[in-house]
Amino acid sequence: MKHLLCLSAKLKYKCKLLFAAAGIFLSIPAWSQLPAAQQVASQMKVGWNLGNTLDAICGENAWGNPNTSQALINAVKAAGFNTVRIPCAWDCHTSNGVIDATWIARVKTVVDYCISNNMYVIINIHWDGGWLENNCTPGAQNAVNAKQQNYWTQIANYFKNYNEHLLFASANEPAVSDATGMSVLLSYHQTFINAVRATGGNNSSRSLIIQGPSTNIDNTYNLMNTMPTDQISNRLMMEVHYYAPWQFCGLTADASWGTMFYYWGNGFHSTTQTDRNSTWGEESEVERALGLMKTKFVDNGIPVIIGEFGAIKRTNPADLSLHLASREYFNKYVTSSAKSKGMIPVYWDNGAADFGLFNRSTAAVNDQGVINAIMQGAGGSPSGYITLANRATGLLMDGIGRTSNGDNCSQWSNSGSYNQQWALETTGSYVKLKNRATGLYLDGMGRTSNGSIAGQWTSSSSNNQQWTMENSGGFVKFRNRATGLYLDGLGQTGNGADLAQWNTSSSFNQQWTSTAANARTAAQSASEAFVSKSSIDKQPVQFTVYPNPSSSIFNLVINNNEKITLVEILDMTGRVIESIKPAAIKNRLELGASLKPNTYIIKVTGSTWTKSFKVIKQ
Repeated sequence: MKHLLCLSAKLKYKCKLLFAAAGIFLSIPAWSQLPAAQQVASQMKVGWNLGNTLDAICGENAWGNPNTSQALINAVKAAGFNTVRIPCAWDCHTSNGVIDATWIARVKTVVDYCISNNMYVIINIHWDGGWLENNCTPGAQNAVNAKQQNYWTQIANYFKNYNEHLLFASANEPAVSDATGMSVLLSYHQTFINAVRATGGNNSSRSLIIQGPSTNIDNTYNLMNTMPTDQISNRLMMEVHYYAPWQFCGLTADASWGTMFYYWGNGFHSTTQTDRNSTWGEESEVERALGLMKTKFVDNGIPVIIGEFGAIKRTNPADLSLHLASREYFNKYVTSSAKSKGMIPVYWDNGAADFGLFNRSTAAVNDQGVINAIMQGAGGSPSGYITLANRATGLLMDGIGRTSNGDNCSQWSNSGSYNQQWALETTGSYVKLKNRATGLYLDGMGRTSNGSIAGQWTSSSSNNQQWTMENSGGFVKFRNRATGLYLDGLGQTGNGADLAQWNTSSSFNQQWTSTAANARTAAQSASEAFVSKSSIDKQPVQFTVYPNPSSSIFNLVINNNEKITLVEILDMTGRVIESIKPAAIKNRLELGASLKPNTYIIKVTGSTWTKSFKVIKQ
């Protein structure tokens, strides 16, 4: 009996130890190995910079931008961006080397605005007074490495619980132009990697971004011939920036070395203000430069972030509309080229009129044209439309082609129809949703009863057409301004089910996923007819290109070849590869037999119009 009692006591003691150990284990966050950088990069479609905000010296409002809001990030997400780069300053927010708790908490709040929208987020140490960026020298190396170690240890520890949607970037634009500076910069990146990895947890496998010298593409290609070492493979990304030609992208006054360019790209040069046409740095330069990054890094398994790109909006060109069109074309072309080479383009937005896409105070869209251009280049929405899928049912909000005021709004499984695509318009702090097919707006119709149907109506200033977008764990909820009710799918899963409204609840029926409407596939685009409505070309011209992609020839079928003055095939630099004059133009042409595998443009010209198709030779 004595032995049994002793055994019982020992078992009780061991059980207490086991329970205590279990309690400790359960109190520790569950770490996991995060995905490889290549996998993370494949999900980062196109990005946007929250510039001149948390990187301002010293304070979020110091450079004129207001505090960032959830509404702003919602608008960025609704526009089609799924990645946000948050430039950050830290040095002036420290005391004796310790980062101010209020400041890092504020950075976390803005990060969480993005994470709650299921977006990818990059935080860095930006210019930050230049303590790193202006000091890539042997004399400053020890002091800079000490700061780099200190700051990244604190930042990494603070954010270590976040999953792969959060990425860290070592610096911004470190000023390096020779091998000595490159060696020093590599030590700064090595310190960054070591500091982050030493904090453990998810930081042991988090994707980290390092910057090329001056984030200049040619410097990076020529000087960055080794990468820092990392304890885990396939977790590093490279960052460069693209602002070429600077005379078009950023120069604000004529300089001794060059004058401002207002017009960029094939088909966008001015015939009257020729001295402001770009004389270098156009499509072929984009292809050359980004091609270097693809060859050196992407093709070797290292993802590349174009951390900043964009072109300044000018107010004084003689042909302002042509300038704005060429600026949109620049943003579209750079985005498209980057995406085609496996890179992630991140547009620079400083919140001001020259670059800003959004009103930072109201979250209203300021430049839908550039947003559309970027999304077209990224293969997203062809004209800034979104789809809204119900979380509970998976059905999409659908106008059902109804064009009469008061028609019910409905739901339908994904069809790709314009009836399921909506333009998000802002009015103050509210949004309006306009159906692409019908032109009608989503309208609460003044109905205040749970279960009442949401309708559609032509544009008005009524509060019934105005909705607030509220974040709900990565989804959005729409609340009608007039009725206070929320858009609700009511759990109806049948195609054609009416869309309703209900008091607020935590139901998935009130939660929606906002996604940029899918661009038409190349085959769909090629099968659609183009109809000229010119006052001169009164006879409609219809033509089709097929197959697309093609491994042999492209067939161009024209219903009225007498209206065509020229058919050309151009490469992506704008160089003419093939040209067919009117005498040889028939109702059916076979094109591109000798083309090498690549992407090309088939350009068809009439007397007063031009239509172009992008085609792929496999």
